Amino acid sequence: MPTPKLFAQCPDFPPTVPVVDLPILSLHKIGAHDGNEEKRLLDACGEYGFFVLDLKGFQIGDNLLSNAEHMFDLTAATLGLDESVLNDFAYNPPGDLLGYKRAGKLRTDDGKLDAMEMYTVGQDDIMGNIPPRNNPDTIERHRKECQEFFRHAHAVAAVILAALDRLLDLQPGTLERLSPLDKPSDTLLRLLLSRPQSIVDENRISLGGHTDIGTVTLVFQVASGLQILPAGNKNVSDNWRYIRPELGCVLINLGDTLVEWTGGLLRSSLHRVVTAPGAQATVPRRSLAYLIRPERTASMRRLGIGSVIPRLADGEEAETRSVSEWAAWGAQQIMKGELKPESRGGKLVET
Repeated sequence: MPTPKLFAQCPDFPPTVPVVDLPILSLHKIGAHDGNEEKRLLDACGEYGFFVLDLKGFQIGDNLLSNAEHMFDLTAATLGLDESVLNDFAYNPPGDLLGYKRAGKLRTDDGKLDAMEMYTVGQDDIMGNIPPRNNPDTIERHRKECQEFFRHAHAVAAVILAALDRLLDLQPGTLERLSPLDKPSDTLLRLLLSRPQSIVDENRISLGGHTDIGTVTLVFQVASGLQILPAGNKNVSDNWRYIRPELGCVLINLGDTLVEWTGGLLRSSLHRVVTAPGAQATVPRRSLAYLIRPERTASMRRLGIGSVIPRLADGEEAETRSVSEWAAWGAQQIMKGELKPESRGGKLVET
């Protein structure tokens, strides 16, 4: 999805696999308050919960593309370290999700073990909101580059959130202020790697189906493998659709928190990672996921109830938990098997 240099390192996406036809929106047009582009944005957020954002020709977008190229190099360097080194930085779920996760730690939809390695760095660590954590030298030597990625990714997301403020009749700055860079937050960047297979298993699930818990996620991929389950489809293998990487673009998906804040108007869609299609399965699949989450003490109360965001139904109680309390509750429900990952929201808005 990012730059020609990265695309040149990967075989072409095959034309014969089933894909979801996501809209490609222009960051430049959304930043210019283009009414037609904003309408397309709202439609995408209600129907898919995903869209492709063209970053080219807009300064912060071009900056982010350059930053992403550096982060792909950082992914290769970090996850190329010997596992004995990486294990010194192992994550400790559920309390601490930062650090290294080796493949085979999670169960996938088919009951098998996952095939995804990742190293996760947190906003608070990288941006200096807390005393620095200990990370591998590959990351410590590139803290400045990581900070630049966080700043520019956040700036791109701010353009989208500002447009949603306008579309949802919220006060300007409402959504951005809920996820600041300088306040304690679980916002994080995941450096992801699925290793190539000597004998390709097209049905291998690298990372099981899930929705993202936060506000929005920015995803960069070059080799594909990311799939979405389109709304209204039964969760069977034949219904999943690949997302085709697009040059100079980033993939945006909405998280559960944004769905809750908007009373289910917007959609958070089930997605997963499987074997990259065709010849792409023969190369390492590196990707980046920047997951923006709100300030921990922010409220999960529905926002701006009025002309666009629906009022509480009769008998429906207002949410009173903080973001952290609500997220912890959701994680516990999933671990206990009482809450199944599934798409949420998606009430289309007429404008």
